[in-house]
Amino acid sequence: MFKGSPVMPKLKCVTMFLGCLFFLAFPGHSDTKQITQIQSYLNALGYSVGQVDGIIGTNSRKQLIKALEENGYKFDGRADGNEALILERIAKDKNVDLRERFFGTSYKNLLQIMDKKTAELFVPNNRNIDNVASFEIVNFMGRKAAKMSISMKDKGHPDDWGRFGFAGSAQRIQLQEKPKVHEMKDGKIYWYKFSIFIPNHVGSDFHTISPFDLKDRKNGRQRDPALAFTITNNQVTFQLKRQGEQCKKIENMQGKVSDFCERPGLIAIMRSNHQFKNQWLDFVFQLDMRKGKEITRFWINEQIVGVINGDLSPQGKFIGFKFGPYRNSIKKPPRDEVIYYADIMRRNSCKNLETVNCKKLRVAPFYSGIHGAEKVLRCFKEPEKRMPCQLICEGRECEQY
Repeated sequence: MFKGSPVMPKLKCVTMFLGCLFFLAFPGHSDTKQITQIQSYLNALGYSVGQVDGIIGTNSRKQLIKALEENGYKFDGRADGNEALILERIAKDKNVDLRERFFGTSYKNLLQIMDKKTAELFVPNNRNIDNVASFEIVNFMGRKAAKMSISMKDKGHPDDWGRFGFAGSAQRIQLQEKPKVHEMKDGKIYWYKFSIFIPNHVGSDFHTISPFDLKDRKNGRQRDPALAFTITNNQVTFQLKRQGEQCKKIENMQGKVSDFCERPGLIAIMRSNHQFKNQWLDFVFQLDMRKGKEITRFWINEQIVGVINGDLSPQGKFIGFKFGPYRNSIKKPPRDEVIYYADIMRRNSCKNLETVNCKKLRVAPFYSGIHGAEKVLRCFKEPEKRMPCQLICEGRECEQY
């Protein structure tokens, strides 16, 4: 069609020239196996490249240069066997195991801690810290688990980190049911199981960390948790909030103005931190969201802990499950913290949850109460005013409140 035209030869020359430039700029691209090894080594050394794909992209190149320069080496422009040997030397000096590590909240990684049907429900929270290494699949205490780490060095999303106009207000690394699409809905029954391991060092007198929560909605907007499991001022608590919302305008560090809404809460302070730490906690949740039959019951290691009669979402039709460390009310910078998660599954009946003794759970009571609590308080603005919260019940009397 272009016979005799000078255009085609010119196009061929341009194409060949660009191809030569590509290979000059990225000469190591041809050896995928070597690049894969280098990426794996970088991840193991803490220079996160994310998914190992055998391609030296912008981030892989950046992390390689950083790893070399921070350890006294200079990048020669080629990602090849020489770089792999240098990274092996660095790992030896630092006593780092170079076996492949699995970072990031990819679907492939989620399948290591939950079944396919459940993994399809979850997405990362849009306020997560920007550190792919904060979610890692590991073998831990006899289980395949997600190691979810959080550090003040990671800062956070502007609506968390600078929420009230100053740095260090809150931060998180969480996974959640896809909002309004895969959240639990009115009119249905849901059963959840999941396991959490909280090391002894997690928690302090100067911040709150929440390993998981259930969030309801009002006019489509997700609110503060309807039910949250927290370590608040170094005390393990379960917190319930339903009515009485009050909102105020806040301005973050970037000058963005938004509504910040809170509700009064019932706070169950548990008797002992010791029984919640340094061991696997196997949670099972029942959420019956059928109109007129609403009830939430939850167990830990087959022992009933909480029964809540009534609708957890009285002004909406969704309840969303989130898991992963969320830190807030930070008064003094806390140390780095890690929580482990495993064996997550959602179904519509107990019998469809794997390895759950439904027969044993069936004998649990249906009247509202919290088991294992030292006391239950009703709190709202009292802590801000340095006033005591109202005492609702203590000890065994909380089991039938």
